[in-house]
Amino acid sequence: MAQRPDFRAREIDRALTVTVLDTAYADGQLTFDEHRLRSERARVAVTLRDLRRLVSDLQIDIDLPEPAPRTVEPKNRLVLALGSVVIVTVALVVFLATRNGEEPVPAAAVVEATTRSSVVPTVSMDLPVDVTPIVARPFVFDTTAGLNDFRERYVQRFGSSQVLEVFIQLNNNRADVYRPTAEGRRERVLVAGGFEVGLDTEPPDTDDAMFDWATIDSAILAGLVAGTPEAIGVPDAAVEYVMITETRGNQRISISARNDDARGGRVEADFAGNIVSVSR
Repeated sequence: MAQRPDFRAREIDRALTVTVLDTAYADGQLTFDEHRLRSERARVAVTLRDLRRLVSDLQIDIDLPEPAPRTVEPKNRLVLALGSVVIVTVALVVFLATRNGEEPVPAAAVVEATTRSSVVPTVSMDLPVDVTPIVARPFVFDTTAGLNDFRERYVQRFGSSQVLEVFIQLNNNRADVYRPTAEGRRERVLVAGGFEVGLDTEPPDTDDAMFDWATIDSAILAGLVAGTPEAIGVPDAAVEYVMITETRGNQRISISARNDDARGGRVEADFAGNIVSVSR
């Protein structure tokens, strides 16, 4: 069965991906910081797509184990159980009617009544005219207005623009924001239609530095995202992720893009939008 990229990742999938990243680091494909950040991503990856994104630009093959096939056995058992109940009910009604000298009830009528009684009724609920349904506003991560809205909603929710890392997955239309806790630990906020704070925290890396997200011009960031395919020489590439960090005093915006033929590269710039390096 072909692997679906939206399948949930297992621990064995994450461990295999970390091993591949270790190999890539050992033969010089990844820098120390790249290896560290990708390994962290692999250990908290949710889907197989998340894992493949971390190794898609490496010269190493990875064969993630196939997920176990889904089974429909519980549903089949439920159908058999319901069928047994109907048969027993029909037999009991016919037996009692015959013993009392009454005209037997047609089996079809018993089946219809039994089936109808097992169906949960649908209740129609009409909203009052003065009630407006709440519809979550989707996030947009590749335009100036969308990036401003993303940051403003985050600051409104958490009260600060001081963060440790912003990681945007454009191919999945989601993001992760890492922020410091009151105890100085590293906490993950998943952004996908809303904000979900992770249950676990981790100690900060000694190289991590907190930065003010508000100092980054969203127009500059949107321009870098739009210009990455041309910059790496693959005009039909789609941007996969944007990573914003400050490590050892270096402020970096790293943008990776790839096309359907797996051709792509990465652009790195500082917070002012000056391109520092282009990898193809």
